[in-house]
Amino acid sequence: MFNSKIVMVGLLVTTSLFAQSAEELIDQNGCLSCHAIASKKAAPAFAGIGMRNKRFEGSAAKEVIMSSIHNGSQGKYRRFSDTAMPAYPNLTQEQLSTIADYILAQSSKARGHGGGGMGQGRGMGMGGGMR
Repeated sequence: MFNSKIVMVGLLVTTSLFAQSAEELIDQNGCLSCHAIASKKAAPAFAGIGMRNKRFEGSAAKEVIMSSIHNGSQGKYRRFSDTAMPAYPNLTQEQLSTIADYILAQSSKARGHGGGGMGQGRGMGMGGGMR
């Protein structure tokens, strides 16, 4: 008779051996061809994506990012409105979750991460508010 604890430990070790890191997934899927961590390329930086989704999507931020990766998207970022994010339907929910967590964690690397817009984070727009 075998010990069920040994089987469970074996399953956990096997699962962790096959789990991929976010960096591996990002590399394997060519994400850095268009995106960078904290600077713009042909697409928004991961830091900006994380910050924007936390700000505007709140608790749904992770699901929104996962959906954008899985289904593709276009027009979410004004400066990149002509750029289409291709769909990655081949990624599993676990892989999508890993990548989304990584992107959200990069939000602290965004320039001026206090606001999410292009201004000073005071909500007064380009005119500087009323004086």
